[in-house]
Amino acid sequence: RRKSEASKYHGFVSDGDLVIVERPRQDVEELAALCKKVYDAGLLAKIGLDPERTHKVVFKALIDAGIPEDLIIGISQGWKLTGAIAVAELALKDGQLTHADSPMMAWSVGNAKVVPSGNAVLITKQASGTAKIDPLMASLNAITLMATNPEAKRKSVYERRGIRYL
Repeated sequence: RRKSEASKYHGFVSDGDLVIVERPRQDVEELAALCKKVYDAGLLAKIGLDPERTHKVVFKALIDAGIPEDLIIGISQGWKLTGAIAVAELALKDGQLTHADSPMMAWSVGNAKVVPSGNAVLITKQASGTAKIDPLMASLNAITLMATNPEAKRKSVYERRGIRYL
């Protein structure tokens, strides 16, 4: 669709950060299968979806893949991400959060525009069309999920090996 960005996208594919789909729904099917694999390994706490966009299609695919409905929650976008933006900013500054150091994430962050709006801060695209910010927004959604302090599904490696004592 965006021929001007084709070489950039193919570079992201070569880096292992992007998959170009060949058919409709391939993206949703592969996402659901990956989430199921993580769930089956006991490593999935929650899945956050934008409740206003692709939520219903992705939600159904996750349920069909065997992900329990109670693990799938809506993460509001727009001004409601102000808290996650603040947490990300501080965590990056003090080293608790680090950049993936991938060209795709750097490109995504470079496409973002911070817009103060009243008491809130919004992140939008600098330009419509080619300026994608999806990886950045997914990171903010993950921060929002982690802020709920999900309980570990299994014992830590230290507990499993009998090393951790309280």
